[in-house]
Amino acid sequence: MQFQVPQFIETEDKIIGPLTLKQFFYLAGGTALVLASYFALQIWLWIVVSLFIIVIAVGFAFISINGKPLPKILLAAFNFYWSPQIYVWQPEQPTLPKTEENVKKAGFSLEKIVAGMALKNTWRYLQTGSKAAEEPKPEAAQIKTKEVYQVFHEITGERKIAKRVDYR
Repeated sequence: MQFQVPQFIETEDKIIGPLTLKQFFYLAGGTALVLASYFALQIWLWIVVSLFIIVIAVGFAFISINGKPLPKILLAAFNFYWSPQIYVWQPEQPTLPKTEENVKKAGFSLEKIVAGMALKNTWRYLQTGSKAAEEPKPEAAQIKTKEVYQVFHEITGERKIAKRVDYR
């Protein structure tokens, strides 16, 4: 069975001549404002105001940046500047130099790094400049789980043995 798949679904329909309905309303609204201001303002002020209104109406109707229409961009900019700015992360000591003295003061040594004890906290220290949480007790670190190996078949049919890891 064949089905017709609609194409060009993102393009708006041209309803009024070469204009979409939105474009027509933007231009009609601008024209209405220009005509209303003709009867309310003096001629020199009307020319200045009408040029401003025409530029805005044509911009709203025809300008799109990166495929987004100008009203959507202006609305997004307005929401960005009027909504509160939330900074998720800010280092406690942003100008802390990364010297050997600062690293030693944080409690990092080659033995701890090789043993894997300091690796969990290294990234946090480098980002925030503050000391990480206390290290776990050595008794808890020495508990080992039983290693289990399992035989499996590859796609080619060859048998292989691999260490089984169960995450709990």
